[in-house]
Amino acid sequence: MQKIKKILCTTDLSKVSDRLLSWGVELCLQLDASFSVFHAIPPPHGSVSRQIEFERGGEKKEKIEIAREKIKIFMERFDIKWDLVITYGDPVLEVARVAKKIKPDIIIAASHGLSEFQQFFIGSVVGRMAQTFSQPFLVIPPGKIVSDTNCPKLQFTNIIIACCLSESDSHLKKYALAFSEKLNSKICLIHVMESPVNEEVVEITSAPYDEAQRLLEEKLSLRLKNLMSAETHILRGIPGEELALYAKSHEIDLIIAGVDDRPGRIITTTTAALLRHLPCAVLTVPIKPN
Repeated sequence: MQKIKKILCTTDLSKVSDRLLSWGVELCLQLDASFSVFHAIPPPHGSVSRQIEFERGGEKKEKIEIAREKIKIFMERFDIKWDLVITYGDPVLEVARVAKKIKPDIIIAASHGLSEFQQFFIGSVVGRMAQTFSQPFLVIPPGKIVSDTNCPKLQFTNIIIACCLSESDSHLKKYALAFSEKLNSKICLIHVMESPVNEEVVEITSAPYDEAQRLLEEKLSLRLKNLMSAETHILRGIPGEELALYAKSHEIDLIIAGVDDRPGRIITTTTAALLRHLPCAVLTVPIKPN
């Protein structure tokens, strides 16, 4: 089972990020992990001369100190040891650089809930993060951390492992078990059948269609059950879309999905769809390709 002993929580000092810090602290306490807070001061837009003025004229130092004080004041309400890292530069690249140095077990961030139209034109920051980070990356949708209290309630009651029926599923299982052990979560294994069927996953049969589908589902279900003792489901359709629909209709709190861990990787269409829809929290776990 994967141990989660160090959490890196990113903040952009927005109200959503403030609530994420509260949520992250609770997660840290539940998992008995250490807690680090990260914030990056992005370079100003404009000409090179404007950036030089910002860096050398005192604005950069002033913004760093303002951010440091704001985070310290916010964190004073929690009885927990924590540390703070503030850097200057592109936030996504800076998180990746700091994470490579301090080696957190999980990086967490909040999505600001851009519409698909907005994501098409300006891109998704969480999408860039999932492509860039070498560590497991936990994305929390805004609706999951909005609360009338200072400490949003942490709930990972129901967890899905998005299985592709390869060796990588065992790696995802380790993280599901880590959450389940500490948070008493229920784990469900789901595989979505696409058409045409991947012959590397299951052998094609020449039986009549209905019989072939029944035999296929039985074989796939057996492979899921061999992974671990848990509830299993075989769905049909486009994986990312079907997983999102299932999560919304079954009150799922977390979906765990794999991503290629090679630099400059392209996120699979399944994981990309989950990050785009964010029906619940999504944990992307880098997987070494075979």
